[in-house]
Amino acid sequence: MKIALFALIAFVASHAQAMGQVLSADELQARVVEITDAQNRVMMRGSTAADIDDLFSLYTPDFIYIHEAYGGAYTRDELQANTVRALEAGRYDLTEPRYRVISMIPGHNGIAVEREEVSRGAAKRHLAVFEFRDDKVSRIIEYWR
Repeated sequence: MKIALFALIAFVASHAQAMGQVLSADELQARVVEITDAQNRVMMRGSTAADIDDLFSLYTPDFIYIHEAYGGAYTRDELQANTVRALEAGRYDLTEPRYRVISMIPGHNGIAVEREEVSRGAAKRHLAVFEFRDDKVSRIIEYWR
């Protein structure tokens, strides 16, 4: 797993955005925690449209979410519309946070993230890569099924 993480972060570093500010390892890690906290708040019982706005304010206007195992790629607008629909349908009703950050390997404006997802009492570990432009996430690629 560690070799795969190192290979993945090397890939991210080679494809990271060349424009804008370069975030330090500490800044990348803090942004991942901030995004994870915002994602968790959206999925909690009693979340609001303001929670969705707070989450999406952390994304660039051209943000893309890629998860091949679950439908491919979603633009920021598609993902935000889906999130609003889920909130309006009452599907966000968690009482405990869904994600917990386990480990991170920072690179050049990208960071490999191992998170634990707790769903229906079962915990699963997932790998994702967060890429940044300036201080906002420009792409999240999920590598789990």
